[in-house]
Amino acid sequence: MHLTHAPFTVHKIVPLTISRGTTTGSTNFWVRLSADGIEGWGEASPFSIGSLTLTNDNTATDLDAIAAAISPCHPLEHQRIEAILDRLNPGSAARAAVDVALWDWLGKYVGLPLWQLWGLDPQQIGPTAVTIGLNSPQGACDRLHKWCAQLDVRSVKVKLGSPDGITADQRMFEALLPHIPKAAKVSIDANGGW
Repeated sequence: MHLTHAPFTVHKIVPLTISRGTTTGSTNFWVRLSADGIEGWGEASPFSIGSLTLTNDNTATDLDAIAAAISPCHPLEHQRIEAILDRLNPGSAARAAVDVALWDWLGKYVGLPLWQLWGLDPQQIGPTAVTIGLNSPQGACDRLHKWCAQLDVRSVKVKLGSPDGITADQRMFEALLPHIPKAAKVSIDANGGW
């Protein structure tokens, strides 16, 4: 089994502001796991929150160590690979990327999409939420309108925790409510901002 990784940068069309700051993009890692002429893909997204620090450097180091340690394995030896990962104790971004690549490889190996491999009913899978970051009331409404122009919005996640206080959060949320599609699920995410 051969595992490789390469960084790539995603640039956001619309910057996302949450309680800890604004991001305009991120550098992640594309992980490719190859065996038997099949390539499984995963993605590592390093992040830092509180005392947990995942950087691009330590994620790359973790992925290099994982690649060397699992090279004698076959992707079907999931328990053996899990034991190696337990021993190495990599950061969650690297571990998740390898896990996703293994599942992608397996789905391609057996010729099934993962939802079917796992025995799921796609009609019961919840919708992906679109995110509305911290903004002015008008800016938040403009962002929601852009989302609605791009796709059928069935779930909206609203980031709260403005440095301007809960009153700013309330104004933004109240401005959004009449513009959220009627049947859409609404969730709040203050990301520790409160």
